[in-house]
Amino acid sequence: MSSFKLTKDPIVAAIIKKANDRSNQGLDNYGGTMADADKHLLEWIDDAQEELWDTIVYLEKIKLIVGRLAGHAPKTRK
Repeated sequence: MSSFKLTKDPIVAAIIKKANDRSNQGLDNYGGTMADADKHLLEWIDDAQEELWDTIVYLEKIKLIVGRLAGHAPKTRK
Protein backbone atom coordinates (compact mmCIF):
# COMPACT_ATOMS: atom_id res chain seq x y z
CA MET A 1 0.00 0.00 0.00
CA SER A 2 1.41 3.41 -0.94
CA SER A 3 1.21 6.42 1.35
CA PHE A 4 -0.75 9.44 0.19
CA LYS A 5 1.27 12.59 -0.51
CA LEU A 6 -0.42 15.95 -0.71
CA THR A 7 2.25 17.19 -3.11
CA LYS A 8 5.41 15.98 -4.76
CA ASP A 9 6.96 19.45 -4.49
CA PRO A 10 9.17 19.63 -1.37
CA ILE A 11 8.86 23.42 -1.18
CA VAL A 12 5.06 23.27 -1.20
CA ALA A 13 5.21 20.41 1.34
CA ALA A 14 7.34 22.59 3.65
CA ILE A 15 4.84 25.45 3.35
CA ILE A 16 1.93 23.12 4.14
CA LYS A 17 3.79 21.80 7.20
CA LYS A 18 4.48 25.34 8.43
CA ALA A 19 0.82 26.29 7.94
CA ASN A 20 -0.27 23.20 9.87
CA ASP A 21 2.21 23.89 12.68
CA ARG A 22 1.08 27.51 12.89
CA SER A 23 -2.57 26.45 13.01
CA ASN A 24 -1.86 24.05 15.85
CA GLN A 25 0.08 26.73 17.72
CA GLY A 26 -2.87 29.10 17.33
CA LEU A 27 -5.18 26.45 18.71
CA ASP A 28 -2.92 26.07 21.75
CA ASN A 29 -2.55 29.84 22.24
CA TYR A 30 -6.13 30.96 21.58
CA GLY A 31 -8.16 27.83 22.29
CA GLY A 32 -9.89 27.76 18.93
CA THR A 33 -9.51 27.73 15.18
CA MET A 34 -9.96 30.53 12.68
CA ALA A 35 -13.31 28.93 11.84
CA ASP A 36 -14.32 29.44 15.49
CA ALA A 37 -13.21 33.09 15.59
CA ASP A 38 -16.06 35.58 15.68
CA LYS A 39 -15.13 39.18 14.91
CA HIS A 40 -16.75 42.11 13.22
CA LEU A 41 -15.72 42.50 9.57
CA LEU A 42 -13.82 45.72 10.34
CA GLU A 43 -11.77 43.90 12.99
CA TRP A 44 -10.72 41.34 10.38
CA ILE A 45 -9.69 44.18 8.07
CA ASP A 46 -7.69 45.82 10.87
CA ASP A 47 -5.95 42.50 11.62
CA ALA A 48 -5.05 42.03 7.94
CA GLN A 49 -3.70 45.59 7.68
CA GLU A 50 -1.50 45.07 10.73
CA GLU A 51 -0.12 41.83 9.27
CA LEU A 52 0.61 43.53 5.95
CA TRP A 53 2.37 46.44 7.64
CA ASP A 54 4.62 43.94 9.40
CA THR A 55 5.29 42.31 6.03
CA ILE A 56 6.28 45.66 4.53
CA VAL A 57 8.73 46.26 7.39
CA TYR A 58 10.25 42.78 6.94
CA LEU A 59 10.63 43.32 3.19
CA GLU A 60 12.30 46.69 3.72
CA LYS A 61 14.77 45.09 6.13
CA ILE A 62 15.51 42.32 3.61
CA LYS A 63 16.14 44.95 0.91
CA LEU A 64 18.67 46.67 3.16
CA ILE A 65 20.47 43.41 3.93
CA VAL A 66 20.57 42.34 0.28
CA GLY A 67 21.74 45.80 -0.75
CA ARG A 68 24.59 45.72 1.77
CA LEU A 69 25.60 42.23 0.66
CA ALA A 70 25.65 43.39 -2.97
CA GLY A 71 27.60 46.53 -2.05
CA HIS A 72 24.77 48.93 -2.82
CA ALA A 73 24.07 51.92 -0.64
CA PRO A 74 20.44 52.13 0.47
CA LYS A 75 18.38 54.73 -1.37
CA THR A 76 16.56 57.31 0.67
CA ARG A 77 13.09 58.36 -0.30
CA LYS A 78 11.54 61.77 0.05
